[in-house]
Amino acid sequence: MKYNYNQIQDFLNDDSFVQWVLFGKNETEWQQFLLTNPTKQTLASEARQLIIEINTIEEKRTEELNQNHVWAKLMTSIEEEQNAEKPVLKLWQQPVFRWAASLILMVGATWFFWNNHSSGKVTYQALVASIEDKNVIVERVNNSEIPLKVKLEDGSVITLEKGSKLSYPSHFDNYKRTVILSGDAFFEIAKNPNKPFYVYANEVVTKVLGTSFSIQAFENGKSVIVKVKTGKVSVYNQHEININDPETEALILLPNQQAVFNRPTEDLSKHLVEMPMPITDKTNDNLPTEFDDVAISKILEVIEKRYSVKIIFNEELLSNCFITTKLRNESIYDQLDLICKIIGGTYKEVDAQIVIESKGCK
Repeated sequence: MKYNYNQIQDFLNDDSFVQWVLFGKNETEWQQFLLTNPTKQTLASEARQLIIEINTIEEKRTEELNQNHVWAKLMTSIEEEQNAEKPVLKLWQQPVFRWAASLILMVGATWFFWNNHSSGKVTYQALVASIEDKNVIVERVNNSEIPLKVKLEDGSVITLEKGSKLSYPSHFDNYKRTVILSGDAFFEIAKNPNKPFYVYANEVVTKVLGTSFSIQAFENGKSVIVKVKTGKVSVYNQHEININDPETEALILLPNQQAVFNRPTEDLSKHLVEMPMPITDKTNDNLPTEFDDVAISKILEVIEKRYSVKIIFNEELLSNCFITTKLRNESIYDQLDLICKIIGGTYKEVDAQIVIESKGCK
């Protein structure tokens, strides 16, 4: 069980409970919970009744469940709940009721996806439909061999590669900036801490405040790849719409890191980019690049800062290692190849970090 279940919303917030009420799943687990927690039975009963009533209403209203409409309605109801003022409302307008209605619709959408779209993939068209009911949508498509630069109203610039397309509202709302991508693009996002920028690309959502990064997310591709050049982004999987904030399970990417989402397996993992290069900023401009008989630990510290990549090594084993070298404007792997050759060591990538193994210097 996930929650303390001190209010109805705790039950509504638990997918397992909703699936038990609607589909009879986890029957033994929930019956045992109610037997061992008699003080929670009243809350559970009220939550169960609310779910059943809302589901009945939704079944009558949506005899033919349309995927695009589900996405549109879900995003609309959630945004309205976040931005709404707090007047006195009727039962059917109460926040918990509208929130629960969104939850039930989410469960129905999930069932629909798995029974009618066994791949569980999210399409560009469905994502566009989720925002077009409330906004005038602009779509830019690059059918040429030359990259197409798209400048948004906030000053952000998105460069679309051949065969890529981007949809976005003609005017962003007051709380966030949202765009939808299909294909390959490089993003240079204008900073605005009060209005985060979201990129929806297939099943992956990338959230930033101001940074530069690239996304590869073709509609029929087997993977979605997000690579960070500067700044920091969070990346998370949203093949289903979640009432719980999916960003709590996000991967945080720093420069020279990438997230790879495997669409067939739905696995989201973090790695270093293929060729990590020095990060260009004012701090790195002041770092030394030439070393004469300097401790290897000091050199590795500088490399960490230049490439924004964590390097793990045994300081005690390398305490007697002093080398003379010069750092060039090349891949971190070229630098490490040379250093490890000098100290007789090896290195490998583990969880977007570099681990150096060496027996030390005599």
